[in-house]
Amino acid sequence: MQIAEDMGMKVERRPIPLEELSEFQEAGACGTAAVISPIERLDDPETGHSYNFGKEPGPWCKKLYERLRAIQLGEYEDVHNWNTILD
Repeated sequence: MQIAEDMGMKVERRPIPLEELSEFQEAGACGTAAVISPIERLDDPETGHSYNFGKEPGPWCKKLYERLRAIQLGEYEDVHNWNTILD
């Protein structure tokens, strides 16, 4: 979320109502170990409806992945001091 904000994206921390999922163009699960894993589809078992986001990572997933990897590899400035250099 911090990287997305740094890149000028509007970030909201809130539950997502089911009716909003059909408006999403892409979705991903994020974390320092997972980096960002694109989500292809979410299924609603109660209604049987599926929300599809595509088989390939979308442009924002790619940008977030590339930025985090660049920070991890020292190719982009670590302005939040997330990395620890070991000798």
